Amino acid sequence: MRIELSPAFQAAFPDGIFGALVARNCPNRLEAERVHVDEGAAEARLRERFPGEAIVADPIARAYAGYYHRHGGRYPVVHQARSILAGQRIGSASVLVEVLFTAELSSLVLTSGHDLHALAGPLLVDAARNGETFTRLSGKEQALKPGDMVVRDAEGVIACVVHGPDFRTRLRAGSDAVLFGAWCPTGVPGAVVDVHLSTLAQLLLKEWPGATVEAPRILSVQRAPLQEAPRTGEPWGIAVPPNGNERMGPEP
Repeated sequence: MRIELSPAFQAAFPDGIFGALVARNCPNRLEAERVHVDEGAAEARLRERFPGEAIVADPIARAYAGYYHRHGGRYPVVHQARSILAGQRIGSASVLVEVLFTAELSSLVLTSGHDLHALAGPLLVDAARNGETFTRLSGKEQALKPGDMVVRDAEGVIACVVHGPDFRTRLRAGSDAVLFGAWCPTGVPGAVVDVHLSTLAQLLLKEWPGATVEAPRILSVQRAPLQEAPRTGEPWGIAVPPNGNERMGPEP
């Protein structure tokens, strides 16, 4: 599957980044089998890192908060992190979503998950246009905020920053292949996205030892994605390539 940055995205988000991670052979289930310790460690690190209201001063949280404020919204990852800081546990009825939450709370990088089989053709990272709508995760039609960061496939917008992922490509009980997207419209360093996606890859391989997880891609105006190197239950390594144009690998 190919992913490209549109000219509109490049003009509107000069330091914007979209990170992508593709995994296969990871059948969704209701309860995690192997990552409970990792979830507990992520919760403990979060509470140690952000006592009191310290999370609002974090540079990543502030970058997202500023973006959401400009579009009349609230950054959902900080809201979720506050529930963990207050004593709740990481959890979901979907283990693919649970793994996503664990990595997301470790880095504060906004992340979406999509059923790989539901995606239609190549993806375009773009800016929303006036009058556009999409069907949000709840199944309701939603007007997009003009200028918001979006990703679209051949059938329409699959997610945006302000309103989240769509209904058509949502992760579901039968999902066994996934595209995770890291959404960074401004103020998030590429190195942070690298570590975030690598953490997500490690969690996937731990929960599903037989999964095939492709190397992360980092798409931005300034840099190329990480070199593709599918992994199957192997230790995860990171290599940063020279600058260049971005592409994902072959169609699944």
